[in-house]
Order: sequence, then C-alpha cells, then structure tokens
Amino acid sequence: MRAAPSPARPAAATAYLPYTLEESAGTRLFCFHHAGGSASSFSGLQRALGPKVSVAPVQLPGRERRAAEPRFTEIGALVEELDRELAPYLEETPHAFLGHSMGAIVAYRLASRRVARGAVPPYRLVVGGYPPPHRPAPISWALELPDEELARFLVSVGGMSETILRYPAWMRPALAQIRDDLRVCESHRVPPPDWRLPVPIEVFAGADDPLMPPSAGEGWSQHTSAGSRVHVLPGGHFFPHERPAEFLVSLSSVLFPA
Repeated sequence: MRAAPSPARPAAATAYLPYTLEESAGTRLFCFHHAGGSASSFSGLQRALGPKVSVAPVQLPGRERRAAEPRFTEIGALVEELDRELAPYLEETPHAFLGHSMGAIVAYRLASRRVARGAVPPYRLVVGGYPPPHRPAPISWALELPDEELARFLVSVGGMSETILRYPAWMRPALAQIRDDLRVCESHRVPPPDWRLPVPIEVFAGADDPLMPPSAGEGWSQHTSAGSRVHVLPGGHFFPHERPAEFLVSLSSVLFPA
C-alpha cells in the first residue's frame, strides 16, 4: 500500500506528481493538462499563485519523463488509475481541480468517481475550454484527418507550433500523442441525467474559442448541485497562455473568494 507523504519531505511517491509539493500550503490545486500537453503546461503556476496554495500539475503517461510509458486511450481506465495513485494526496489536504480542454473532462470524471465512492471531493472544480459532459467531445472528428491536415488544424487553434510542420520526425510522435488523447476524450460517455456533483463548478471560456464557445459553458450548470459560473476571458482556445495575467486574477478569485 502506498503511504501518505510526510509533511517534512517532498511528495513524490507517484509519477503522476512530478513536481515538489508545497507542504505548508493549506490548499492543493491539482492541474490536468490539455490533449497533447503535459504537466509542464502549469510549471509557472506555483510562483504566480503564491504560498497559500500548493500547485500539483498531474503528469499523464506517455510524455516528458514518462515518454516511454504507454498512453491511455480510454477515460474510465485513466480515471481509475488517477484515483488510485492520487488518493493519498487527495485525502489529507483541502483541494481543488483545474482542468483545461481534455483536462477538464478528466478532472470532472475524477471528481465524479470520488463522489460516487464516498471519497473526499474537491471543494471546487475549475474547467476551461471544454463543453459540458453531456455534449460530444469537441474535435473527435479530427481523428480521421491525415497527419498534415491534423497538424495544420492544431496550428490554427494554437495547439501546435507551425515550426513543427517542417520537421516530420518531431511532428509524427507529437500527433500520435494527440490522437491518443483525443481518443480519451471520445471515450467519455454522457452521465446519467440525474447525476449532479455536489461541488461548485467554475467554467472559463475564451471569447474567441472555436472549440468551446462561451455560450456552451452554461451547460456545465446541469452537472452540479452546488452552482456554476461562466467566466469569459479574451483569447482563443488557449486563453490561459494567451492572456495569463487576466486568467491568474480570475483563477485566484474563484479559488480564494473574498
């Protein structure tokens, strides 16, 4: 059985948490990355939010230092393992979940699993750039595109640098990772109509996001019994990186309301 981390040392007993946790913070923020992304997407968040929160970027298999590990393609299996691996860190400290794009549906499913089995839920679920759980995955159709077309589409929404188009040896593995992540999203099934999370949901949307228009964010209210709000920020699908200052101010306000 995996032991809970000692407050006197970094919590690094699972590969899902690659960064040292701030043990003195009163709250933990578990961060779930977008399709094709990695834990490093959140690497600057700890410094930006300060010592009152311990930022815990979650690293899924098949990327960065976990590149040699097989990737998940089915969300149920992924969430089951996340629940098992993160359980010691979720039980000991008040925590919130933050998920962007694919990370939003992963965070929602993990919170739902924990509520269903009577475990400690997050005190707040923060999602961005993803439609509500009763809606289809936003770009599952992209799985059928040839590599070059998929790459150009991802460049158009800010999910890939145009530079990579000139380097097929880099592009192919990057696209393989993204395709598997899109399969994770596509494998999600609509929850029962009477299922509600007893957790407030804060929904962030980019004003010009072609994958999740701000109006779609209202649909998240159907999946909570504790209320939801939609926050529209300037930018497209990757608005947290396009307008980081505005996003951080809004994120702080929902994590630590006055």
